Amino acid sequence: MLSSTILLLHFILSLTYPPPPLFVPFLFFFAYPAQQRASAILTGLQFTDEMKHASIKSLSGGWRMRVALGAALLIEPDILMLDEPTNHLDLEAVVWLEAYLQQYPHTIILVSHDRGFLNEVCTDTIEFKNKKLTYYKGNYDTFVKLKTEQTKNAIREYEAYKSKRDHMMEFITKFRSNAKRATMVQSRVKTVEKMDVDAPIKVEKESFWRFTIPSSEPLGRPIIAINDVTFDYNTTTTNKDDENENENESGNNDTTTTATKNKKKALHEYLLQKVNFGVDNSSKIALLGANGQGKTTLLNLIMGHIRPIDGSVTVNSGLRIGHFTQHHSERFDLNLSAIENMLNIFNNKTQDDQIIRSFLGKFQIQGVDALKPMRLLSGGQKSRVSFAVLAYQKPHLLIIDEGSNHLSMDAVDALIQAIQQFKGGLLVVSHDQYFVNKLCNELWVIENGQATKFNGTFDEYKFQSAKRTKKRVEDSVKKLGNLNN
Repeated sequence: MLSSTILLLHFILSLTYPPPPLFVPFLFFFAYPAQQRASAILTGLQFTDEMKHASIKSLSGGWRMRVALGAALLIEPDILMLDEPTNHLDLEAVVWLEAYLQQYPHTIILVSHDRGFLNEVCTDTIEFKNKKLTYYKGNYDTFVKLKTEQTKNAIREYEAYKSKRDHMMEFITKFRSNAKRATMVQSRVKTVEKMDVDAPIKVEKESFWRFTIPSSEPLGRPIIAINDVTFDYNTTTTNKDDENENENESGNNDTTTTATKNKKKALHEYLLQKVNFGVDNSSKIALLGANGQGKTTLLNLIMGHIRPIDGSVTVNSGLRIGHFTQHHSERFDLNLSAIENMLNIFNNKTQDDQIIRSFLGKFQIQGVDALKPMRLLSGGQKSRVSFAVLAYQKPHLLIIDEGSNHLSMDAVDALIQAIQQFKGGLLVVSHDQYFVNKLCNELWVIENGQATKFNGTFDEYKFQSAKRTKKRVEDSVKKLGNLNN
């Protein structure tokens, strides 16, 4: 099976100059620069050396998407089209990709809901609305500012036109039957007709849907205490050198191999190692770190989905947790209605579905929409049902795990505002820089088995992350160059 790096190399070679099969081994000899670029791109996308040489089949769907993204970057097309490229990336990979695209020598067409990413990468913005394309110079924040100003000006222009027209129509109506003023009336009628021909389009300020998450009574501090927690999904490891050595020394190879496979991992090899961490009612914490370092695992320990191998996770007995993830729609039976799903999720605690129906109405899931199977709802409507489930719990603590993924910008804004007004604790795992900056005032880094509080701003963490990734990329290229020499 091909490794990730070799797959990328095959990809660029086949697209650039398709060779006869016989000559492929010889072309690899001359393709070292491309191989180094492939390794650099994969390193920037946070592939480890082990993952680079693993078979594609062994990678998860998210990592396979990174391979596909890496292939697109490697061939360096004249027009690079990226549709939500950050959805399967961690923050470290997003930061690297921003820097890479800023230096990209050709045209990029990008669709993304990640404002921070758009602001860093884009120089122009195209709005697609009412079947029309409108072009703006500048990044997303500039677009929002210009769009807001244009809307204000359009509203003022229409109101001025309407005021002047109403004033003239009042005069026309009042003196229409007055013979002495007939000339004046006729003049105003002609003026109104000319005004109507060039009348500005009526523009109304956009109204955005918002929701709230009811707060519960505060609990005693801390609501969660994690003390010396150690965890790993697999506590054993295989040492192939020892295994081969034992096989040479013993005729009973099967027995020796089994014993070696059951070798216990050392503490420094565990995913989480003696982690200490706490959450209270006022916490607004972002968990940062590359994928695979244990961020979601820590959340699962807090929610009781898994148990630590050592140490303790103490949770206040009255704690209610609201959990929202990028896969929020997967919790629903799409053959059931929104009402039926909420009744199932909350174990029919209320016998009157009218209460649920009324609650869903606050999230604009009304009438037939509340009664039809959820598979017939749009993506935005499913998100609103998920928001309704989150709010209905009246949680003490919100746990948001990549919750902004697959949401529209309006939905992200609604979620951010709801969380800002929420009077409870917050734990966030997200690669969305805008989301983290808006909501969190405390940063914890999960790395090398440890959870460490970061004493700095988010931008400072981002700078350090970019610096670390840059060094890893340089080292990977240098290492591959030495091997080729």
